[in-house]
Amino acid sequence: MRSFLGILGRWARWALPAGVFVGVALPDLAALLRPLLSAAVIGTLTAVLLRLDWEHLGAALRRPALPAAIAAWQLLASPLIAWGASLLLGLPPDLRLLLVLQAAAPPIGSAAVFAMILGLDGVLAVVATVATTLLLPLTLTPLVGLLLPGAGVEVDLAAFFARVTALVLLPFALAWGLRRLLGMQRLARNGDLLGGVNVLLLVVFAIAVMDGVTDRLLREPAFIGMLLALACVATALLHVAGYLLFRRAGVASGYAAAIMSGNRNMGLMLVVTAGTAGEAFSLYVGIAQVPMYFAPLLLAPFLRRSLRRR
Repeated sequence: MRSFLGILGRWARWALPAGVFVGVALPDLAALLRPLLSAAVIGTLTAVLLRLDWEHLGAALRRPALPAAIAAWQLLASPLIAWGASLLLGLPPDLRLLLVLQAAAPPIGSAAVFAMILGLDGVLAVVATVATTLLLPLTLTPLVGLLLPGAGVEVDLAAFFARVTALVLLPFALAWGLRRLLGMQRLARNGDLLGGVNVLLLVVFAIAVMDGVTDRLLREPAFIGMLLALACVATALLHVAGYLLFRRAGVASGYAAAIMSGNRNMGLMLVVTAGTAGEAFSLYVGIAQVPMYFAPLLLAPFLRRSLRRR
């Protein structure tokens, strides 16, 4: 098992998109793994926190300017831009809703894993992800009222706080307990094992989140194809925008910002809106995982080129 996890960690960039295709090709397996979604998210962040240097994490918290700028971009600027762009393009209201909710979401909880797969320090991703997730109820409610007044979208704050407690606070508590129980030296010796566990949990999530997509694909291939094209374009543009906005902070920070900007926690948005965003958004949440899980594979050559230039 240890050898398998080591191989999985080394081939992470290919394993992630493979998980998406397995979820589509094996819908029964996707349905079987669906109940593990929350556990996979909690386990992923816990394993990340076990691998990170908490002194670096504390140092990052003492320098909040960059995480604050990323949070402002993620939660305020990008949804406003997405709304304006969709208006200029003349997109129908249902598609405009999808793009605004995507752009208003915080980064996925596994953004730090994606950064570490690329060889980046995951500290910035952890700090910015936690900050944006906690700030989401303060930004989403007015944005929904301002940009989507007739869409019928409602924000369930009770569901949000329950979700945040499980997905953010619980991993920190688990990681703190395990660090004290196992000791830092043992964890440092098993960094590759933890990396493999991270990738395995992400593959489980990728398979499980595709539950229901295959059935709809067979019934309405044109509609699914349109949503996939929309998700690919939106995700790619968000990645590019994140990098361009924060590249002056350094190559590592620029690419970490790209990962966080393009890979959004739309599953959390699904919980927060409590189904009021409609069936299309529920479907879009699963489909949007496809370009997200390809991000490390596609960004790797650009990162190598940027490092060579530096």
